[in-house]
Amino acid sequence: MKVANRLVINWAASFLSVVLLLSIAAAPALALVAANSVNSSSVIDRSIKTRDIKRNAINSSRIRNYSIRKEDIHSGSINKYKLTSSSVNTYKIQDGSILNRDISGSAAISDSKISYSTKTGHLTISALMVSPYIMFGSSDSRNGDGFGNIWATGPASQYFAAPVRLPEGAVVVNFSARLFDNSPTYRAKAVLWRQDSESSITDMATAETTFGGTSVSWQTKTAPSISSSTIDNSKAYFLLLYLDGRAGDATQFSYAEITYEYTTPGG
Repeated sequence: MKVANRLVINWAASFLSVVLLLSIAAAPALALVAANSVNSSSVIDRSIKTRDIKRNAINSSRIRNYSIRKEDIHSGSINKYKLTSSSVNTYKIQDGSILNRDISGSAAISDSKISYSTKTGHLTISALMVSPYIMFGSSDSRNGDGFGNIWATGPASQYFAAPVRLPEGAVVVNFSARLFDNSPTYRAKAVLWRQDSESSITDMATAETTFGGTSVSWQTKTAPSISSSTIDNSKAYFLLLYLDGRAGDATQFSYAEITYEYTTPGG
């Protein structure tokens, strides 16, 4: 028993001696690593792990300018609190990406910020829409041919009128009338009028057949010019027809067409 105990004691002493010798041998090696002597070339590539980096140790001064890419940013991590004032401008917004729901109902966008486009409209007034108009003692009789065309009857020139309704601010660019004139002494005439007051009328455009000329077919006559062409609906607008019954059905009217331009938001 004494022999066994002595052997254990000797083995333990030998083990401690070996450990002590190894420690003494390693100490000089550790002492050789000076402060700040470990750099990038001394570190194995891709060996630094998250646990090796002190929390909050990496800040803006540790990141190379322009090195952060979109794949480095977590989805949804950048919100309005991460954007500096006035940092988003037209160059940061994708063309055509702003939708109606993105604009506040109280935005109060002025006309100067809205793009407008010019469109063309047409208003056609048929003979079926006009009414006899007594002027200067003329009679108010008329005849129709069953196709929506009319002519006057009686001993003198006769007149017919119809109201004209166009959008506010529209610009009249053309006025024409479909007329028939087989009379050697009279003419057919369609006039676009604006009533400015109880005693003032503006003749905006006139489409008429040739005085003294005859034709055996319907003609489209166009006004050579348009005056006071911008529509102001504080005034009254109407179509006036001059037809003569003294030559029977020599002068007739079928319809008049007004072409106008107007602007609306958008394309």
